[in-house]
Amino acid sequence: FRSNFVVSPYGGVLNRPGFEFVAQTEGNEVARMIRFKFSASDTYALEFTHLKMRVYRNGGLVLSGMSPFVLATPFTRDELLAIRFTQSADVMDMVHPNHKPQKLRRFDHDNWTISDAVLVPAIAAPASATATATAGTGTTQVWRYQITAVSDDGSNNVEESLPVTSNAITVFASTLQGSVVWPASAGANYYNIYKDNAGAGIYGFIGRSTALSFTDNNITPTKTDTPPTGTDPFVGAGNYPGAVGYFQQRLVYAGTNNKPQTLWFSRPGVFNNFGYSFPIKDDDAITWTIASNEVNRVNHVAPLRSLITFTDGAEVIIQGSAAGFTPKTINGDPQTYNGTGQLRPLTINDNALYAQERGREVTAFGYSLQADGFSGSDISVLSSHFLEDYGLIDWDYQKIPHSIVWGVREDGALVGITYMPEQNVAGWHLHSTDGLFKSICSVPEGREDYLYACVERTINGVTKRYIERSASRTPVRYAGTAIIAKSFFVDSGLMYDGANTTAETMTLTGGTLWKHPETLTLTSSNGSRFVIGDVGDEIQYLETPAAEPFRLKITAYTSGSVVSVRPVGVVPEQIRGVAFTGWAFARDTFSGLAHLEGKKVAILADGNVVAQKTVAAGAVTIPT
Repeated sequence: FRSNFVVSPYGGVLNRPGFEFVAQTEGNEVARMIRFKFSASDTYALEFTHLKMRVYRNGGLVLSGMSPFVLATPFTRDELLAIRFTQSADVMDMVHPNHKPQKLRRFDHDNWTISDAVLVPAIAAPASATATATAGTGTTQVWRYQITAVSDDGSNNVEESLPVTSNAITVFASTLQGSVVWPASAGANYYNIYKDNAGAGIYGFIGRSTALSFTDNNITPTKTDTPPTGTDPFVGAGNYPGAVGYFQQRLVYAGTNNKPQTLWFSRPGVFNNFGYSFPIKDDDAITWTIASNEVNRVNHVAPLRSLITFTDGAEVIIQGSAAGFTPKTINGDPQTYNGTGQLRPLTINDNALYAQERGREVTAFGYSLQADGFSGSDISVLSSHFLEDYGLIDWDYQKIPHSIVWGVREDGALVGITYMPEQNVAGWHLHSTDGLFKSICSVPEGREDYLYACVERTINGVTKRYIERSASRTPVRYAGTAIIAKSFFVDSGLMYDGANTTAETMTLTGGTLWKHPETLTLTSSNGSRFVIGDVGDEIQYLETPAAEPFRLKITAYTSGSVVSVRPVGVVPEQIRGVAFTGWAFARDTFSGLAHLEGKKVAILADGNVVAQKTVAAGAVTIPT
């Protein structure tokens, strides 16, 4: 079979577009590419290399000042493909079993931070609590209080701090009254007060206060509503999770080395809080372990109508009751027993695509009305030769324009799966280049999704790693006419476009017949437009972007603003002695190709295929 053809979801095949060279990777390292989408206009491709991260946006490398923005990370080159991640707004949660969970935060295009996740309440408890008894007589009791600070933004995201405990006080039968005071906690909207009146160490809720004090007139504590407890569950080697996701407003971590089948769910809406109470409340954090006959590590979690948990040996759905997902209603049931490897599942419509344990089979997993449950179907069964010798190591989904899952094979080939489950379409295609694909991600930019790829190429005998971005196959049009000159079907390519995009004008004077071979004078409004090396190049008049350009060959250099030109044909009347901005500078020598030094390259010039050239000193010269 042939490669580099895309299967159309509507039938037939299309030659694939090329890849545009963007930059060499940081330190010439192999990169893992990960998509980050903050909004429709702010989308990024993140390049992770050994202990570093860089950012790409709209086909370019994001700069900080005059240099690329670089962020230090804890991930080594050997860990990159095993990173799991999920995103909420401008925060990406990233996990790897060798590291404390990480929070990657975006503040601007060139302002990112990464740090250990702090998995305790964001609001701090009051620094102290001081209780005082009201004087009296008679039988005594010993009371003690706990105070928590509460942040409530009015959107059901209520966060309660861990408690601070007061001193013990002795109250008297004649008064049975005490009071407690505390200093303010930053960000607190109010404070909850809990009391232990039996000396058993069990505190129950007795009230709340927006002030910094509370008077207790022998209020009976509600021992079914106790203050939160809990600490960070991921402390120390062996206790770091290897999977992460979100489900029903809870952040989910799973699969540590010490507890490979256990999942941890945050409190709903409070993603850094893994606190719980005694007795358990519905909004407490949840720790739950999958029961099975053998130990199957949780590798991934993915939310569909239930939480799909992908393990080494089975696919398990985790859900609650119809009333909600709580510590008391959580349950899990195995659905299939295929097993999943390190390749993260992709959610497409109401299906999850996953590669089985060795990346050699691809399964579509989703709810089946016929089975009244979740089931999986092998979408690679009719194209098994694509994965027969080499499994997939990385992949992503390009929704627009052709609904394609792109995957990188172990041998560096690029595999595409044109996938539309609602139409029962699953068409496989293979793609190659002069090099090896190492990682990809798909990023929505404008009206299409673009692939960013780390590609390893051999240049003059030296291994180079480049970041390249797929070109659009949709032709650029002007007034309905496709501009073939802007087609892009080369790999690791660059495009030169000499069209003027400023207010700079050109004025053509000195004509009598205004046609070839008469010599005319061309004057630019830019005093430093021309150099002596421009002799032999051309200035083109562009009546419209889709029209055939009128050409003026530069024959002599006079100054930075004036050259002599010879028209190719008859000068259009509208530019005889009249300044015009619709012009382009046509060259025959192109530099900036050092990344392809020594390579024979294909060239499209003004829509025409010209003879291949070998890059020398970072440049090629083409025929006029």
